[in-house]
Amino acid sequence: MKSLLVVLGLFIAVQANSSKRQSVPSAVPASGAGGLPPDKRLVCKLEFNKTHGEVVGDSSGYLNNGYLMAGAILVNFQQGKCGNAAYTYCGDILFHGDTFQGKPYVAVTVAAWINLKEVVGSHSIFDTIGSTHACGQYHFEVNNGMVRWFHRNESQITIFSNTAEGNLVQQDKWTHVAGTYDSASGKSKIYVNGVLRNMTIGSGLLSRDWVSRAGIGDHKANRPLKGFIDDFRIYNYALTKDEISALVKQCGLLPKAPAPAKKPFADISAPVYGDTPIDAATAADDYLPLKTARPNRKTAVNSDSVEEAVLKRSHMAHHH
Repeated sequence: MKSLLVVLGLFIAVQANSSKRQSVPSAVPASGAGGLPPDKRLVCKLEFNKTHGEVVGDSSGYLNNGYLMAGAILVNFQQGKCGNAAYTYCGDILFHGDTFQGKPYVAVTVAAWINLKEVVGSHSIFDTIGSTHACGQYHFEVNNGMVRWFHRNESQITIFSNTAEGNLVQQDKWTHVAGTYDSASGKSKIYVNGVLRNMTIGSGLLSRDWVSRAGIGDHKANRPLKGFIDDFRIYNYALTKDEISALVKQCGLLPKAPAPAKKPFADISAPVYGDTPIDAATAADDYLPLKTARPNRKTAVNSDSVEEAVLKRSHMAHHH
């Protein structure tokens, strides 16, 4: 009888421990063959307000912490509402790509505030490398002031490729950048300071093989992010324009729009570019895609017309 009770007790203990283990979140499979990630979620948020040694805590709830490497440090900024930022001129911030939780599969948004000390060259905001080839998979970066948003999968097939041209990111100015993609529509979008700057049409699901690298800055020791980054976020769905505009307003880093000059006989307000006011120097060099002339009251296009033009162009291409 005692032996039977001992065996029964061991069985109950094993079952209880097994139940506890099952309640611990498991790592998302590296490949896209596993189950889909949870419903629309913020899966990584680095605010850079405090660290534990080299660890930058992820406040999304997924514990996708970043790690300051090769001289990356935190710096306090008095302006704005978001506190510290990371300075990555001489380093980068790495994630554990193999165990990163909630990896995007059907859709994605990557967003961040950046302030570059140099604009010339390539500055990697986020990139990943998998295990089946040595090429980069995600590329979210600034190239000579332009913004590039790109993804290829494990089979080296390009899922989307998008570049917002023009002098969009300027030296020593805080700029909010966001890239989105939704496999259901194929739409890949780039937003700068809350304004849709370009859209392309892609196709396919996203790679979740981040085994070799997932990080901010210094892709293959060749594309350092020469400046500051703050409020870095990854979502497993494509944020809407309104949601991205809300992100832009949170930190309060953009300069306020100047009051329109008073006119004696007419009420003429200054040109507005998108929904987010930007300073005059930035506006003078801004470039909206799908137009050859610089934007003004007559040539500026809104988000809907950008999408309509891209979709029309894509539809025509399929019929030639």
